[in-house]
Amino acid sequence: MIKNAGIALALGASFALAGAGQASAADLSAPETMVAEVTPLWDVAFGVAFMNDYRTRGISNSDKEFAIQGYAELQALDWFYAGIWASNVQFADGSTDPAAEVDLYGGVRHTFGALTLDAGALFYWYPGETGGETNYWELAFKPSYAITDDLVVSGTFLYGWDIGNSGGDGFYLVGGAKYTLPYQPITDVSFYVSGEFGKQWLGETNIITSVNPREYFNPKDYLTWNAGVGATYKAMTLDVRYIDTDLSKNECGFNTGNRGYCGSTALVKLSFDTALSKLK
Repeated sequence: MIKNAGIALALGASFALAGAGQASAADLSAPETMVAEVTPLWDVAFGVAFMNDYRTRGISNSDKEFAIQGYAELQALDWFYAGIWASNVQFADGSTDPAAEVDLYGGVRHTFGALTLDAGALFYWYPGETGGETNYWELAFKPSYAITDDLVVSGTFLYGWDIGNSGGDGFYLVGGAKYTLPYQPITDVSFYVSGEFGKQWLGETNIITSVNPREYFNPKDYLTWNAGVGATYKAMTLDVRYIDTDLSKNECGFNTGNRGYCGSTALVKLSFDTALSKLK
């Protein structure tokens, strides 16, 4: 039975971040640009993360189990970037059961004083699927502005079409802020607080419902939010975050195929991020 497999994947795929604490290339707005004393003509940023649940846009993509993720990103001329990001995934029964999620992405990113603009495209690839393919594309625009050295506000706009090979499109809008404490009670350790609030719009698909063969599956739009604290020591960051959505258990089951994927959770994430220019 087709059920909601395509949309279940779609809701689980896609990057970050919108922000700290969540995952996926889109949510993470790609890794932060590594700043050196003199910006090199090219650089390679890379990292790995461990977390108790892979959540993106408030929804679990790992069946609420442990996840390991990694990425590598080529940066050139302080303008262009291209990268690859990967994670283990586990979706609801009835999905195509992919072996992993692999995000291929690229775009243009540059900082103009306090303003950083980032525009690009992402391809969500799910290798090892059975019974069909749910790969799809998404466009992204992610501006941010440093109000002060310690306070940064940001936005993320994502648009995808034929999400999960379902025929439906989707638009995601999120705003966030991150405040880094101006003092360091522990030497070389910086602390921050951050949060985001966003909405996911989802269009009608070409998947016929199992209830009425004359109706097409039309997932419910929803709100999602997160708030957390973190600490960074050199290349290591520990982030603890509260994540939730406004989907009821029945609505969550309708959208994703599992009633337990959308509820509130405490996400703990340990990540290591660096670049070739930082290695000595």
